[in-house]
Amino acid sequence: MPTSSPTLSVVLATFNGEAFLEKQLESLAQQTRAPDELIVSDDGSTDRTNEIVEAFAARVPLPVRHFRNPSAKGFRDNFLGAVREARGDWIAFCDQDDIWRQDKLERCAVHMATPGVTQIVHQATLIDSNDAPIGPFHQGILRTCTKDPLAYDLWSTFWGFSMLVDRRVLGLVGPEQRFVDYIAPRHLIAHDRWAFFLAQVLGRTVEIAEPLVAYRQHGRNLYGKSAGGLKGKPTSTLQAENTVYITATQAMVQIVKSLPIQCERDFPAFERARAIATCERALAQLRRRGAIYEGSRGLAPLRSLAMFASGGYRNVHDGSQRWRSLLRDMAVSVSAR
Repeated sequence: MPTSSPTLSVVLATFNGEAFLEKQLESLAQQTRAPDELIVSDDGSTDRTNEIVEAFAARVPLPVRHFRNPSAKGFRDNFLGAVREARGDWIAFCDQDDIWRQDKLERCAVHMATPGVTQIVHQATLIDSNDAPIGPFHQGILRTCTKDPLAYDLWSTFWGFSMLVDRRVLGLVGPEQRFVDYIAPRHLIAHDRWAFFLAQVLGRTVEIAEPLVAYRQHGRNLYGKSAGGLKGKPTSTLQAENTVYITATQAMVQIVKSLPIQCERDFPAFERARAIATCERALAQLRRRGAIYEGSRGLAPLRSLAMFASGGYRNVHDGSQRWRSLLRDMAVSVSAR
């Protein structure tokens, strides 16, 4: 059961981060609500990253536990490996090149003891390599509120630097059992998408409409804010991408079914039957879209319209229309194979 004064671990994954790491670490040291520990996991840096961490650990009162991976894991498993070392009741993911607002942890911590809450998320401000603000990063957060379980798209996420997660949800399923990363299918799902999936299945999400992190945009970001667009893709590409989503969503169904029986007791907002049904509805939609890509291209518009008429393009979490998906599928008739 969560305690009345939950503890908090900041989990920082590093790799050749000397350019901006000192500013990030200093922003952790200046937190008005200090973390109970800082876990740093380095993935084989060849620059001054580890020296910077050791010097920081030697001069601050904050408990710092510094690990170095014997062989490179990649950022996904580096983060999740660090989580396994954490002792706090809550986990705050931390990137190596951002700057946290001084009261980030204080603003988030007030919600950690709220019954049923399993994740806390917030807005950010975009900054450039010189720390200059270049725009807002709201992540769809428009007001401070609490959302019920399964309030979001199953395949969505908040960025890891903006998330605090109840550590218990990450201990229920081994990271080696997570599903394929539908964004980068050569890998298993990234740490933040994995945490987001488990947390929104098992509990409520607090959204804080305040920019509590300066999220740095620069040429070495592993992932960053980009302006996406509705681009035409060959049918074979759409089919392959859809197959990956099907594989991931099938695994979601099985993961929810196999969650320990005590989850109903430990997470009072968790409704297993509803979560299974939600994942299965999403899976059914993906399979119907697969039939559009596999069938005659000339029939794609008719099949898309039939799916639209039956509600097949409505998001399973809130019933809103997936207009972009509909337009993309109707365009299959004129796309290349």
